[in-house]
Amino acid sequence: MRMGLPQDKLGVMIGLDEHTASARISRYEAGIHEPPIKTARQLADALQVPLGYLYCDDDKLANIVLAASQLNDTDRDNLLALILERLDTPQAQSHKSSSSNKRSPK
Repeated sequence: MRMGLPQDKLGVMIGLDEHTASARISRYEAGIHEPPIKTARQLADALQVPLGYLYCDDDKLANIVLAASQLNDTDRDNLLALILERLDTPQAQSHKSSSSNKRSPK
C-alpha cells in the first residue's frame, strides 16, 4: 500500500466494516474484485492519489499519472503537448491548433 497504511485501517477510513475491511481491500488489490467507482474514489482520496492511479496496470504509468496530477494546469498542458508531439499523432496536431487559438494576438 502506497502510504504504508494497513489494509484494515484503510478500509475503515473509507467506511468499510472493521471486521471485513482488510479482506475487501486485499481482494481489490489482488484484482479478485473491482471496487464500485464510489469506493475507488474514496480509496484514492484516502491515499491522496488521483483516481486514475488506481487503474494503472503498469508502475511507470502509475507514477506518470501521479506526477502529472501534482502539476498546475499550464504544466499539464505543456506535458500533454510534449507527449503528443513525441507520438506525432493527429491528436497532437489538433492540440497544437487549439492551443494556438487560445493565445492572444500580439
